[in-house]
Amino acid sequence: MSVLYNEEEEKKLLFTKQIVCTNCEWKFEDIRVLNSKLRRKESDEDLRPRFQNIDSLKYGITACPQCGYAASAKNFERLNKLQKKMLMDKVTTKFIGRQPLHSGQIVDYTTALEQYKLALICAMAIELPISEQAYLCLQISWLIRGQIEELEAEGPLDAQEKQKMQEEEKHFYSQAYEGLGKAAIQEDFPICGMDQNTFYYLLAVLSYRHNEYEMAIRYCGMVVQDRGVSPKIKDKALMLKDEVNEAKKKAEEEAEGKGE
Repeated sequence: MSVLYNEEEEKKLLFTKQIVCTNCEWKFEDIRVLNSKLRRKESDEDLRPRFQNIDSLKYGITACPQCGYAASAKNFERLNKLQKKMLMDKVTTKFIGRQPLHSGQIVDYTTALEQYKLALICAMAIELPISEQAYLCLQISWLIRGQIEELEAEGPLDAQEKQKMQEEEKHFYSQAYEGLGKAAIQEDFPICGMDQNTFYYLLAVLSYRHNEYEMAIRYCGMVVQDRGVSPKIKDKALMLKDEVNEAKKKAEEEAEGKGE
């Protein structure tokens, strides 16, 4: 049993829903979260959600075990005829059926990551907006982070295994940053359910974590200067801006020291 999350407590926050696949009409069971029972904790700086007794991200994707169609639970039914054809050509014909989830099952990180990666393949196949593809990449990176936390809570994690996982997390994080940056230019708000200021704050964090300090400061400025920004996001942006300025100063001092 995980030290990070108690399985019995996690099960109390889940329910089973009967699904008819929008793509192939196969009937299967999906495990969902009882959102009304969730108790929110402080999110990570990059808005990764956290809740008591559960990582709700693990249950965010619905995946058909028959045809391979996977998408976020809220968007699973949004599929037109052209997209079905694209799925058939690019996904279903290559998909090997999987064991379906069953009632009472806890979704582990390995299973969740498989479903999110399948959802990303499907999103690319049916040419969903770049923002949706990028957000799936961000969620995958969050899940890997959660998996590392869980493994470390259970005991010492092999250094090579941890490095490999962190490299994969970084890869998807970078893909998310690149895609969301493009979406900010190409798409209208809301993007991925976020208003403009929340989205720019997220981009500020992503810029900061890619050591692009000037860009991070620019995004923070766009947030705090908006008269309609919520106090919560404004405070987050101001704190982040101070953090970025400190990191920028330190990087400049180190660069000067090497140049002497």
